Amino acid sequence: MDENENTSSKLGSFLKSQLEEAEETLLQTFSLNTALDFAISKAKDSIEELKTIHALLEETGESSADRAFAVAGKYGRQASDYLSAVSEAVQAGYKNAGDIAGLSVAAQSAGDLSAELANRYIFETDKAYELGGSVLKLTELLDGCSAITDHNAVSMTDLAESMSSAASTSASCGVGIAETTAALGTMIAATGQGGQKAAEALETILLHIRQISDEEAGIDAEGLANYEAACNALNVRLKETRNGMSYLRDPVNVLRELSAEYNRLNDSDVRKKNLLDSLGSVPAATQFDALLSQWDTYEQMLAQYAGGTGSMAAQAETAVSSWEGSLGRLNNTWTATVGSIADSDAIVTAINLLNNLLSTINKITGALGPFSSIGLFAGLFAGIKNVGKCRMSVRIS
Repeated sequence: MDENENTSSKLGSFLKSQLEEAEETLLQTFSLNTALDFAISKAKDSIEELKTIHALLEETGESSADRAFAVAGKYGRQASDYLSAVSEAVQAGYKNAGDIAGLSVAAQSAGDLSAELANRYIFETDKAYELGGSVLKLTELLDGCSAITDHNAVSMTDLAESMSSAASTSASCGVGIAETTAALGTMIAATGQGGQKAAEALETILLHIRQISDEEAGIDAEGLANYEAACNALNVRLKETRNGMSYLRDPVNVLRELSAEYNRLNDSDVRKKNLLDSLGSVPAATQFDALLSQWDTYEQMLAQYAGGTGSMAAQAETAVSSWEGSLGRLNNTWTATVGSIADSDAIVTAINLLNNLLSTINKITGALGPFSSIGLFAGLFAGIKNVGKCRMSVRIS
């Protein structure tokens, strides 16, 4: 049996089982016409998915879809989701694009992230912290993020969005990935204002601690001086002397000391107000107050991040389990069948066979009318086994 006949045979067997399953599961509550329409609709959707897969295989230079179906199936995604991530990773310059794509679909599943946000989160953090595309280090990032979202009122979407924006500034200011994630998570949980607000505030806070002017952010020399004076009033120094030289201190140590002093003050103490006002931004001041006031939460998130090994996989498994029921057994059967069509040429064959079959069904139902669909539906069970004898005649447009 040649390759096209083998693909045709697989597709024929699948279509027969699909229609039989439709009869068993769907016809309990729907009419035969509705069930047939449902099956045809799913087949049409599958044609579009196969076309997308075929195009992505050619674009990425992949010769087989085996890995795409295996990875996507593991995380409850479509093969095209994985291949799209491969394409994005290739364009971003990753030599291990397949591994990076696997992390992306895992993050999409675990945190219900969009493909665009999952890729940006991974790419931006990897670039900022010079991780070199390390799957191990990026998995630690995603596990840590998942652990924090699992124990706090923070979504992975907000954390991913905030980290994507703040990673570059945090890294350049000497703040680690775990510390940045915990700080962002604390502000998001405390204020409920979302990831972007938290990212903007953290950047403003870090630039003030590191005494860096930023015209675009409205941070000038006068504002930096006011901030340092406000810190000094709380007996917290931004600088230290070592070997006769003055150095800026570690930002996290500064924040830790500020939180201790800040939380000793009464709300009416002018030193509190001066510290917040010195940032020159009301939104940033709100976030800063949340971070300093909830420093215990920050410490807890830091510990959760460190102990997060396996959290992303666990969340993804839970997500996949919940999706299986909503997608229905027919979709799962189709995914498994498509997974057996391993290479690009076989996918083209499958697309054309489905196109031919649906074209025939449309012609027959159009001629017979809606009430004759019952006979057509029953007849398909007897004739579908002959699908494997079809030959490819319609090419992909």
